[in-house]
Amino acid sequence: MGVVRRKGLTRRRGREDAGSAWAVAVVVFGASVAQALSEIIPAWGMAIDWPRAGVISQPLFVALLLAGLALACAGVVLARRSPVAGWLLALGTYAALVFGLDAPAWLDACALPLAVAVFLLAERGPVLRGLWVGGVTLVAGGLVNWVWAVVVAGAPAPEASLFLVRVLAAFAPLVSAGAVLGALHGRQSRRADAARAEAESVRLGQERQLMQAREAERARIAQELHDVAAQHLAGLLSLADAAVDLAGDQPATAVALVTEVRAEGRFAAASIYGALSDLRSPEAQRVAPTPGVDKIADLVDSWGARGMTVDLTVVGDVTELPLVVSATAYRAVQEALANAAKYARGSTVSVSVLTDAARFTVAVENGPSPATSHGEAGTTGLGWGLTGLRQRAALLGGVLSAGPSEQDGWRVSVQIPLAEPATTDAQTAH
Repeated sequence: MGVVRRKGLTRRRGREDAGSAWAVAVVVFGASVAQALSEIIPAWGMAIDWPRAGVISQPLFVALLLAGLALACAGVVLARRSPVAGWLLALGTYAALVFGLDAPAWLDACALPLAVAVFLLAERGPVLRGLWVGGVTLVAGGLVNWVWAVVVAGAPAPEASLFLVRVLAAFAPLVSAGAVLGALHGRQSRRADAARAEAESVRLGQERQLMQAREAERARIAQELHDVAAQHLAGLLSLADAAVDLAGDQPATAVALVTEVRAEGRFAAASIYGALSDLRSPEAQRVAPTPGVDKIADLVDSWGARGMTVDLTVVGDVTELPLVVSATAYRAVQEALANAAKYARGSTVSVSVLTDAARFTVAVENGPSPATSHGEAGTTGLGWGLTGLRQRAALLGGVLSAGPSEQDGWRVSVQIPLAEPATTDAQTAH
């Protein structure tokens, strides 16, 4: 696909260059015609000897002059593909007009297309070559006029010299400017192209280094996953086998080993979760959006299907909650229900969701249980933990509280303000 795109871009640039060349040629032709007519119109109808009066009529003379100017301007278009050919066409057309129309004094209009052709040729090479092109053009033009003055007009050397000075005075400024400006413009263009090429090379090099760094990091994480699987899972199997062997004769020791299995499993789960989080590609898109408050009912039904008794109460409109608030509430309920299932098995759990114009509150409370106190036990269970949820609630300007309830159970609640300034800041920080 990259090659096709580059070819298409090249074709488009080619069309743009061709259009620009034609536009320049039209402008140069118009300016040249205006200059030529400014010299011809005052002499039209006057009792003067027109060049080749007995051979070419005045209208035909003007038509041939305009055709010659058009041919010289065609060299501007040709110079886009072949600067040398365009330059030779403009120079050759000028020589043909000098000898064909027998009126070099009326051909000052040819200086502009010839100067543009010199510019286009000079910008394609080194500065010295551009200056050389300008010098050759002036010498060739002077030689053409000298030959015409001496051979065709039969002027003596002094008069031919004066005529040559007059012609060069009209041609030299434009042709010299075209040569110098073309050479300087070409040098600046080549420097700019070199700078762009160097910048592109640096960019590609940086992309390669970044890709290599990413691959190295992925390899490191893959090795870390391998180490976790090899070390922790093997340790889990060893502890489990030992617990089974000791269950009959030393039940207390077996229970202690099972406790170690649980701790080791949580540590392994946390390690694998962290490695997988690092391994996730930055460009990867989530398969599904993060669930929110509208999915809490499905979460309650899921735990109910597992045997947990859960009562859900929703007060207020939760459909217009900010996404980050809704997702935080869902995570809090998910974590609290998971902890209740682990530490208050068999107890009734109530989930209440309350929202109004000023505040959003979600609370999860379970009844008493003989199990160990909750504390912050949920910090590794699902990968989010109450600590992480408390930090997220704080970013939203809210507060998460977790502790014993009045009914000797456990209560987790999240309160988040819904005032516009606080919500906006929280979303920005998140």
